Amino acid sequence: NIPDNTLYRLYAMINYSTNNTKTWLITPEDFINTILSNDDVKKTLDSNTLNNLETLSFVIDSTINNKSYTYKKIASIFNLSSSDTKDIYSLYIDKKMTMKISPLDFISFIVDHQNDQVLSSINKDTIKDLELLVEVMNSTLNNKLYSDLDMGNLLNIDSNKITLLYSIYNIDYEKKSISLSYQEFVNFLLNNIINNEDYSNKVTKDKVNKINTIKKVIDNSLNNYQYNNKELSKILKVLSNDIDTNLIEVIYIYYGSENNYNNDYSLTIEEFINYLDNNILKDKRFTEFITEEDTNNIKDGKKMVNDAKEVLIGNNYNRVVLNTKYAVENEETFNFIKNIKNDLNKDDIYVIGNSPMAYDISKTFASELNLITILTIIFIFVVVLITFKSFIIPIILVILIQTAVFLTMGILSFEGGSVYFIALLIVQSILMGATIDYAILYTSYYVEYRKDLNIKDAMINAYNSSINTIITSSSILTIVTLIVGHFSSAIASKICITISQGTICSTILILLILPELISSLDRFIIKKK
Repeated sequence: NIPDNTLYRLYAMINYSTNNTKTWLITPEDFINTILSNDDVKKTLDSNTLNNLETLSFVIDSTINNKSYTYKKIASIFNLSSSDTKDIYSLYIDKKMTMKISPLDFISFIVDHQNDQVLSSINKDTIKDLELLVEVMNSTLNNKLYSDLDMGNLLNIDSNKITLLYSIYNIDYEKKSISLSYQEFVNFLLNNIINNEDYSNKVTKDKVNKINTIKKVIDNSLNNYQYNNKELSKILKVLSNDIDTNLIEVIYIYYGSENNYNNDYSLTIEEFINYLDNNILKDKRFTEFITEEDTNNIKDGKKMVNDAKEVLIGNNYNRVVLNTKYAVENEETFNFIKNIKNDLNKDDIYVIGNSPMAYDISKTFASELNLITILTIIFIFVVVLITFKSFIIPIILVILIQTAVFLTMGILSFEGGSVYFIALLIVQSILMGATIDYAILYTSYYVEYRKDLNIKDAMINAYNSSINTIITSSSILTIVTLIVGHFSSAIASKICITISQGTICSTILILLILPELISSLDRFIIKKK
């Protein structure tokens, strides 16, 4: 994928420098190595072309020298996903490796696991035949001898027929009484009965094939010969049509997981789900074992993993979510967060959330609360001082509203509830700023009415003039914050509910306490004329 004019220039340069102007032919290896070994030529190529040439050089070199690489190296060279490349490696290794099992081990495994779901498709008659085959192979390995009656019971054949065969054996070998091993009995059938013209017509071709197959299995069992899945599939097809090639391959995999599994094998959740979706669901060998529900669960699991990756894994930072049994903020929670931060002890790791925020605030809370309280009092004091031109009124109003704040926190404490640090700071500011307006309103009316009325009448008229406004405004603030607090969560809920309770406390103090305070201190508030 190099532009023609660039390619022609490079070909000309290389061929002239090597005096190869007759054939004008270059191997890819010579072409690429000549370019990459010349820094001046490399400078004339764009980065994409240069990267392609370097990758090709790597491929050529590894091919010539027959080098092998880990999946991580290949993934980095070809800019592939590591997990996908590992899956390809696993599949490749699985195809290259051939497991071999002895017939006795294989059939014994089926018999021992006959009730497992993987082997549920094998019918009971086939299992009985396999159980017989296991006993036969074990007796052969142990050179166990059988009388005619025992052989008949073993093979579930009419004892008269077995006795007749034993009699023929006695005549042929001139023996009066004999016990035979299963191997001797099978050899006798093949050599003296099946191949004898007088008896061969009494044995069907199908039975002859089975007897020959059993003899092969027995002989190979004695020699400890092992079969791969394809070899054993051909043998078992003769003995039973109930066990097909796919099932044998599945049993081989099952056998390997039971007997040859390496506990050091490891997969990530993503690799496991992807392998199930990309390989197992598409493999015909496993179709009958996977229900529609299993398929849906695997698909949902893959979507869940992909969605989680988008939320938890980023280009610069990854996210880990910790859930604990601790409350949002208390001493145990703070100790837990402190231990996490000490264990991590790295600049590029951050612990965030409601609890860590509360922990950070708690370290500076006392000083911040004091600072906010003092600043709020000072600024409100100055505003009220300018409004009324009196030192006594700001003191009364600030103390009253601050008392409402303390009452609100006290009520929460007696209820057994908790207050977020940030909620306390916000409530402190809002209550001082919002509810002091009600106190200012009443005081303004009182001062105005005192110009013409005595203390009692001024108090009554100020009360009547301000009560509707105070109740209306405070009710709106109380109801709105209560509703928002009910439908919000965590800090927002606690702040709104606390403001609602604080507004109620402030309103009660303004309506019931403020008039008495103002009238009691009238001589300090109203200038005598």
